[in-house]
Amino acid sequence: MRVFLKLGGSLITDKDQPYTARRDVIARIAAEIAACQQADPDLQILLGHGSGSFGHYAARDYGTRDQVSSPQEWQGFQKVWAAAHALNQILLEEMLKVNLPVISLPPSAAISARARKPQQWSTYPIQSALEHKLIPIIFGDVIFDEELGGIIYSTEDLFLRLLPMLQPQEILLAGKEPGVWADFPHNTRVIPLITPVSYGTASSKIQSSASIDVTGGMAAKVQLMLQTVQSYPEITVRIFSGEEPDSISAALRGNETGTTIKN
Repeated sequence: MRVFLKLGGSLITDKDQPYTARRDVIARIAAEIAACQQADPDLQILLGHGSGSFGHYAARDYGTRDQVSSPQEWQGFQKVWAAAHALNQILLEEMLKVNLPVISLPPSAAISARARKPQQWSTYPIQSALEHKLIPIIFGDVIFDEELGGIIYSTEDLFLRLLPMLQPQEILLAGKEPGVWADFPHNTRVIPLITPVSYGTASSKIQSSASIDVTGGMAAKVQLMLQTVQSYPEITVRIFSGEEPDSISAALRGNETGTTIKN
């Protein structure tokens, strides 16, 4: 079983407080992942995480999402890099405390792009890590772009590029919300299933993030995952809350919670 698991920025940081990690949540998630790996040694996990209140605040201040050109923007590019990597380091520290065999493979050091499309990315380190029972970690990061100077590349973008090589059975997107709300901002009903056919009637109800999120929040996430299941019908995507104890381990065991996106 091979799974892509993303820990959303809203889950592992306080997205309304700049540069604030939720270490207790990260520690609990690390313990749940460790328990699942002990129970199923054949489980392969590619772990990704968002930047939350680290990268998104820095990116908003400098407009790094779309392009980088001026000297001030390049200074901002470096600050977004530093923020994203600071959160990644916190995640690594908590994972190592429970002896998870994690290895961080930052996109900024591996990917070059042209007009937002990766031109070079050796995925061999990720593939090799999975084959040798390690847990590679990737995350939303800045990358250099031949036409745009620099951009931010989200974890979902990274997952999408890795699908042809790694072919996971599931993509699990763990956030703070219990799924995709049918009635945002009232937030009383979760949409249990979204398909390319049903999305037309649901799209007007799906909004962007209420907190600062330069990558577009929930609406962009759903659209990208719909493209994913249309291109790879064998993959199931789940958007769910990782807030409650055992929620991550339950998802890794195959429990159907939150919103399912499939073809």
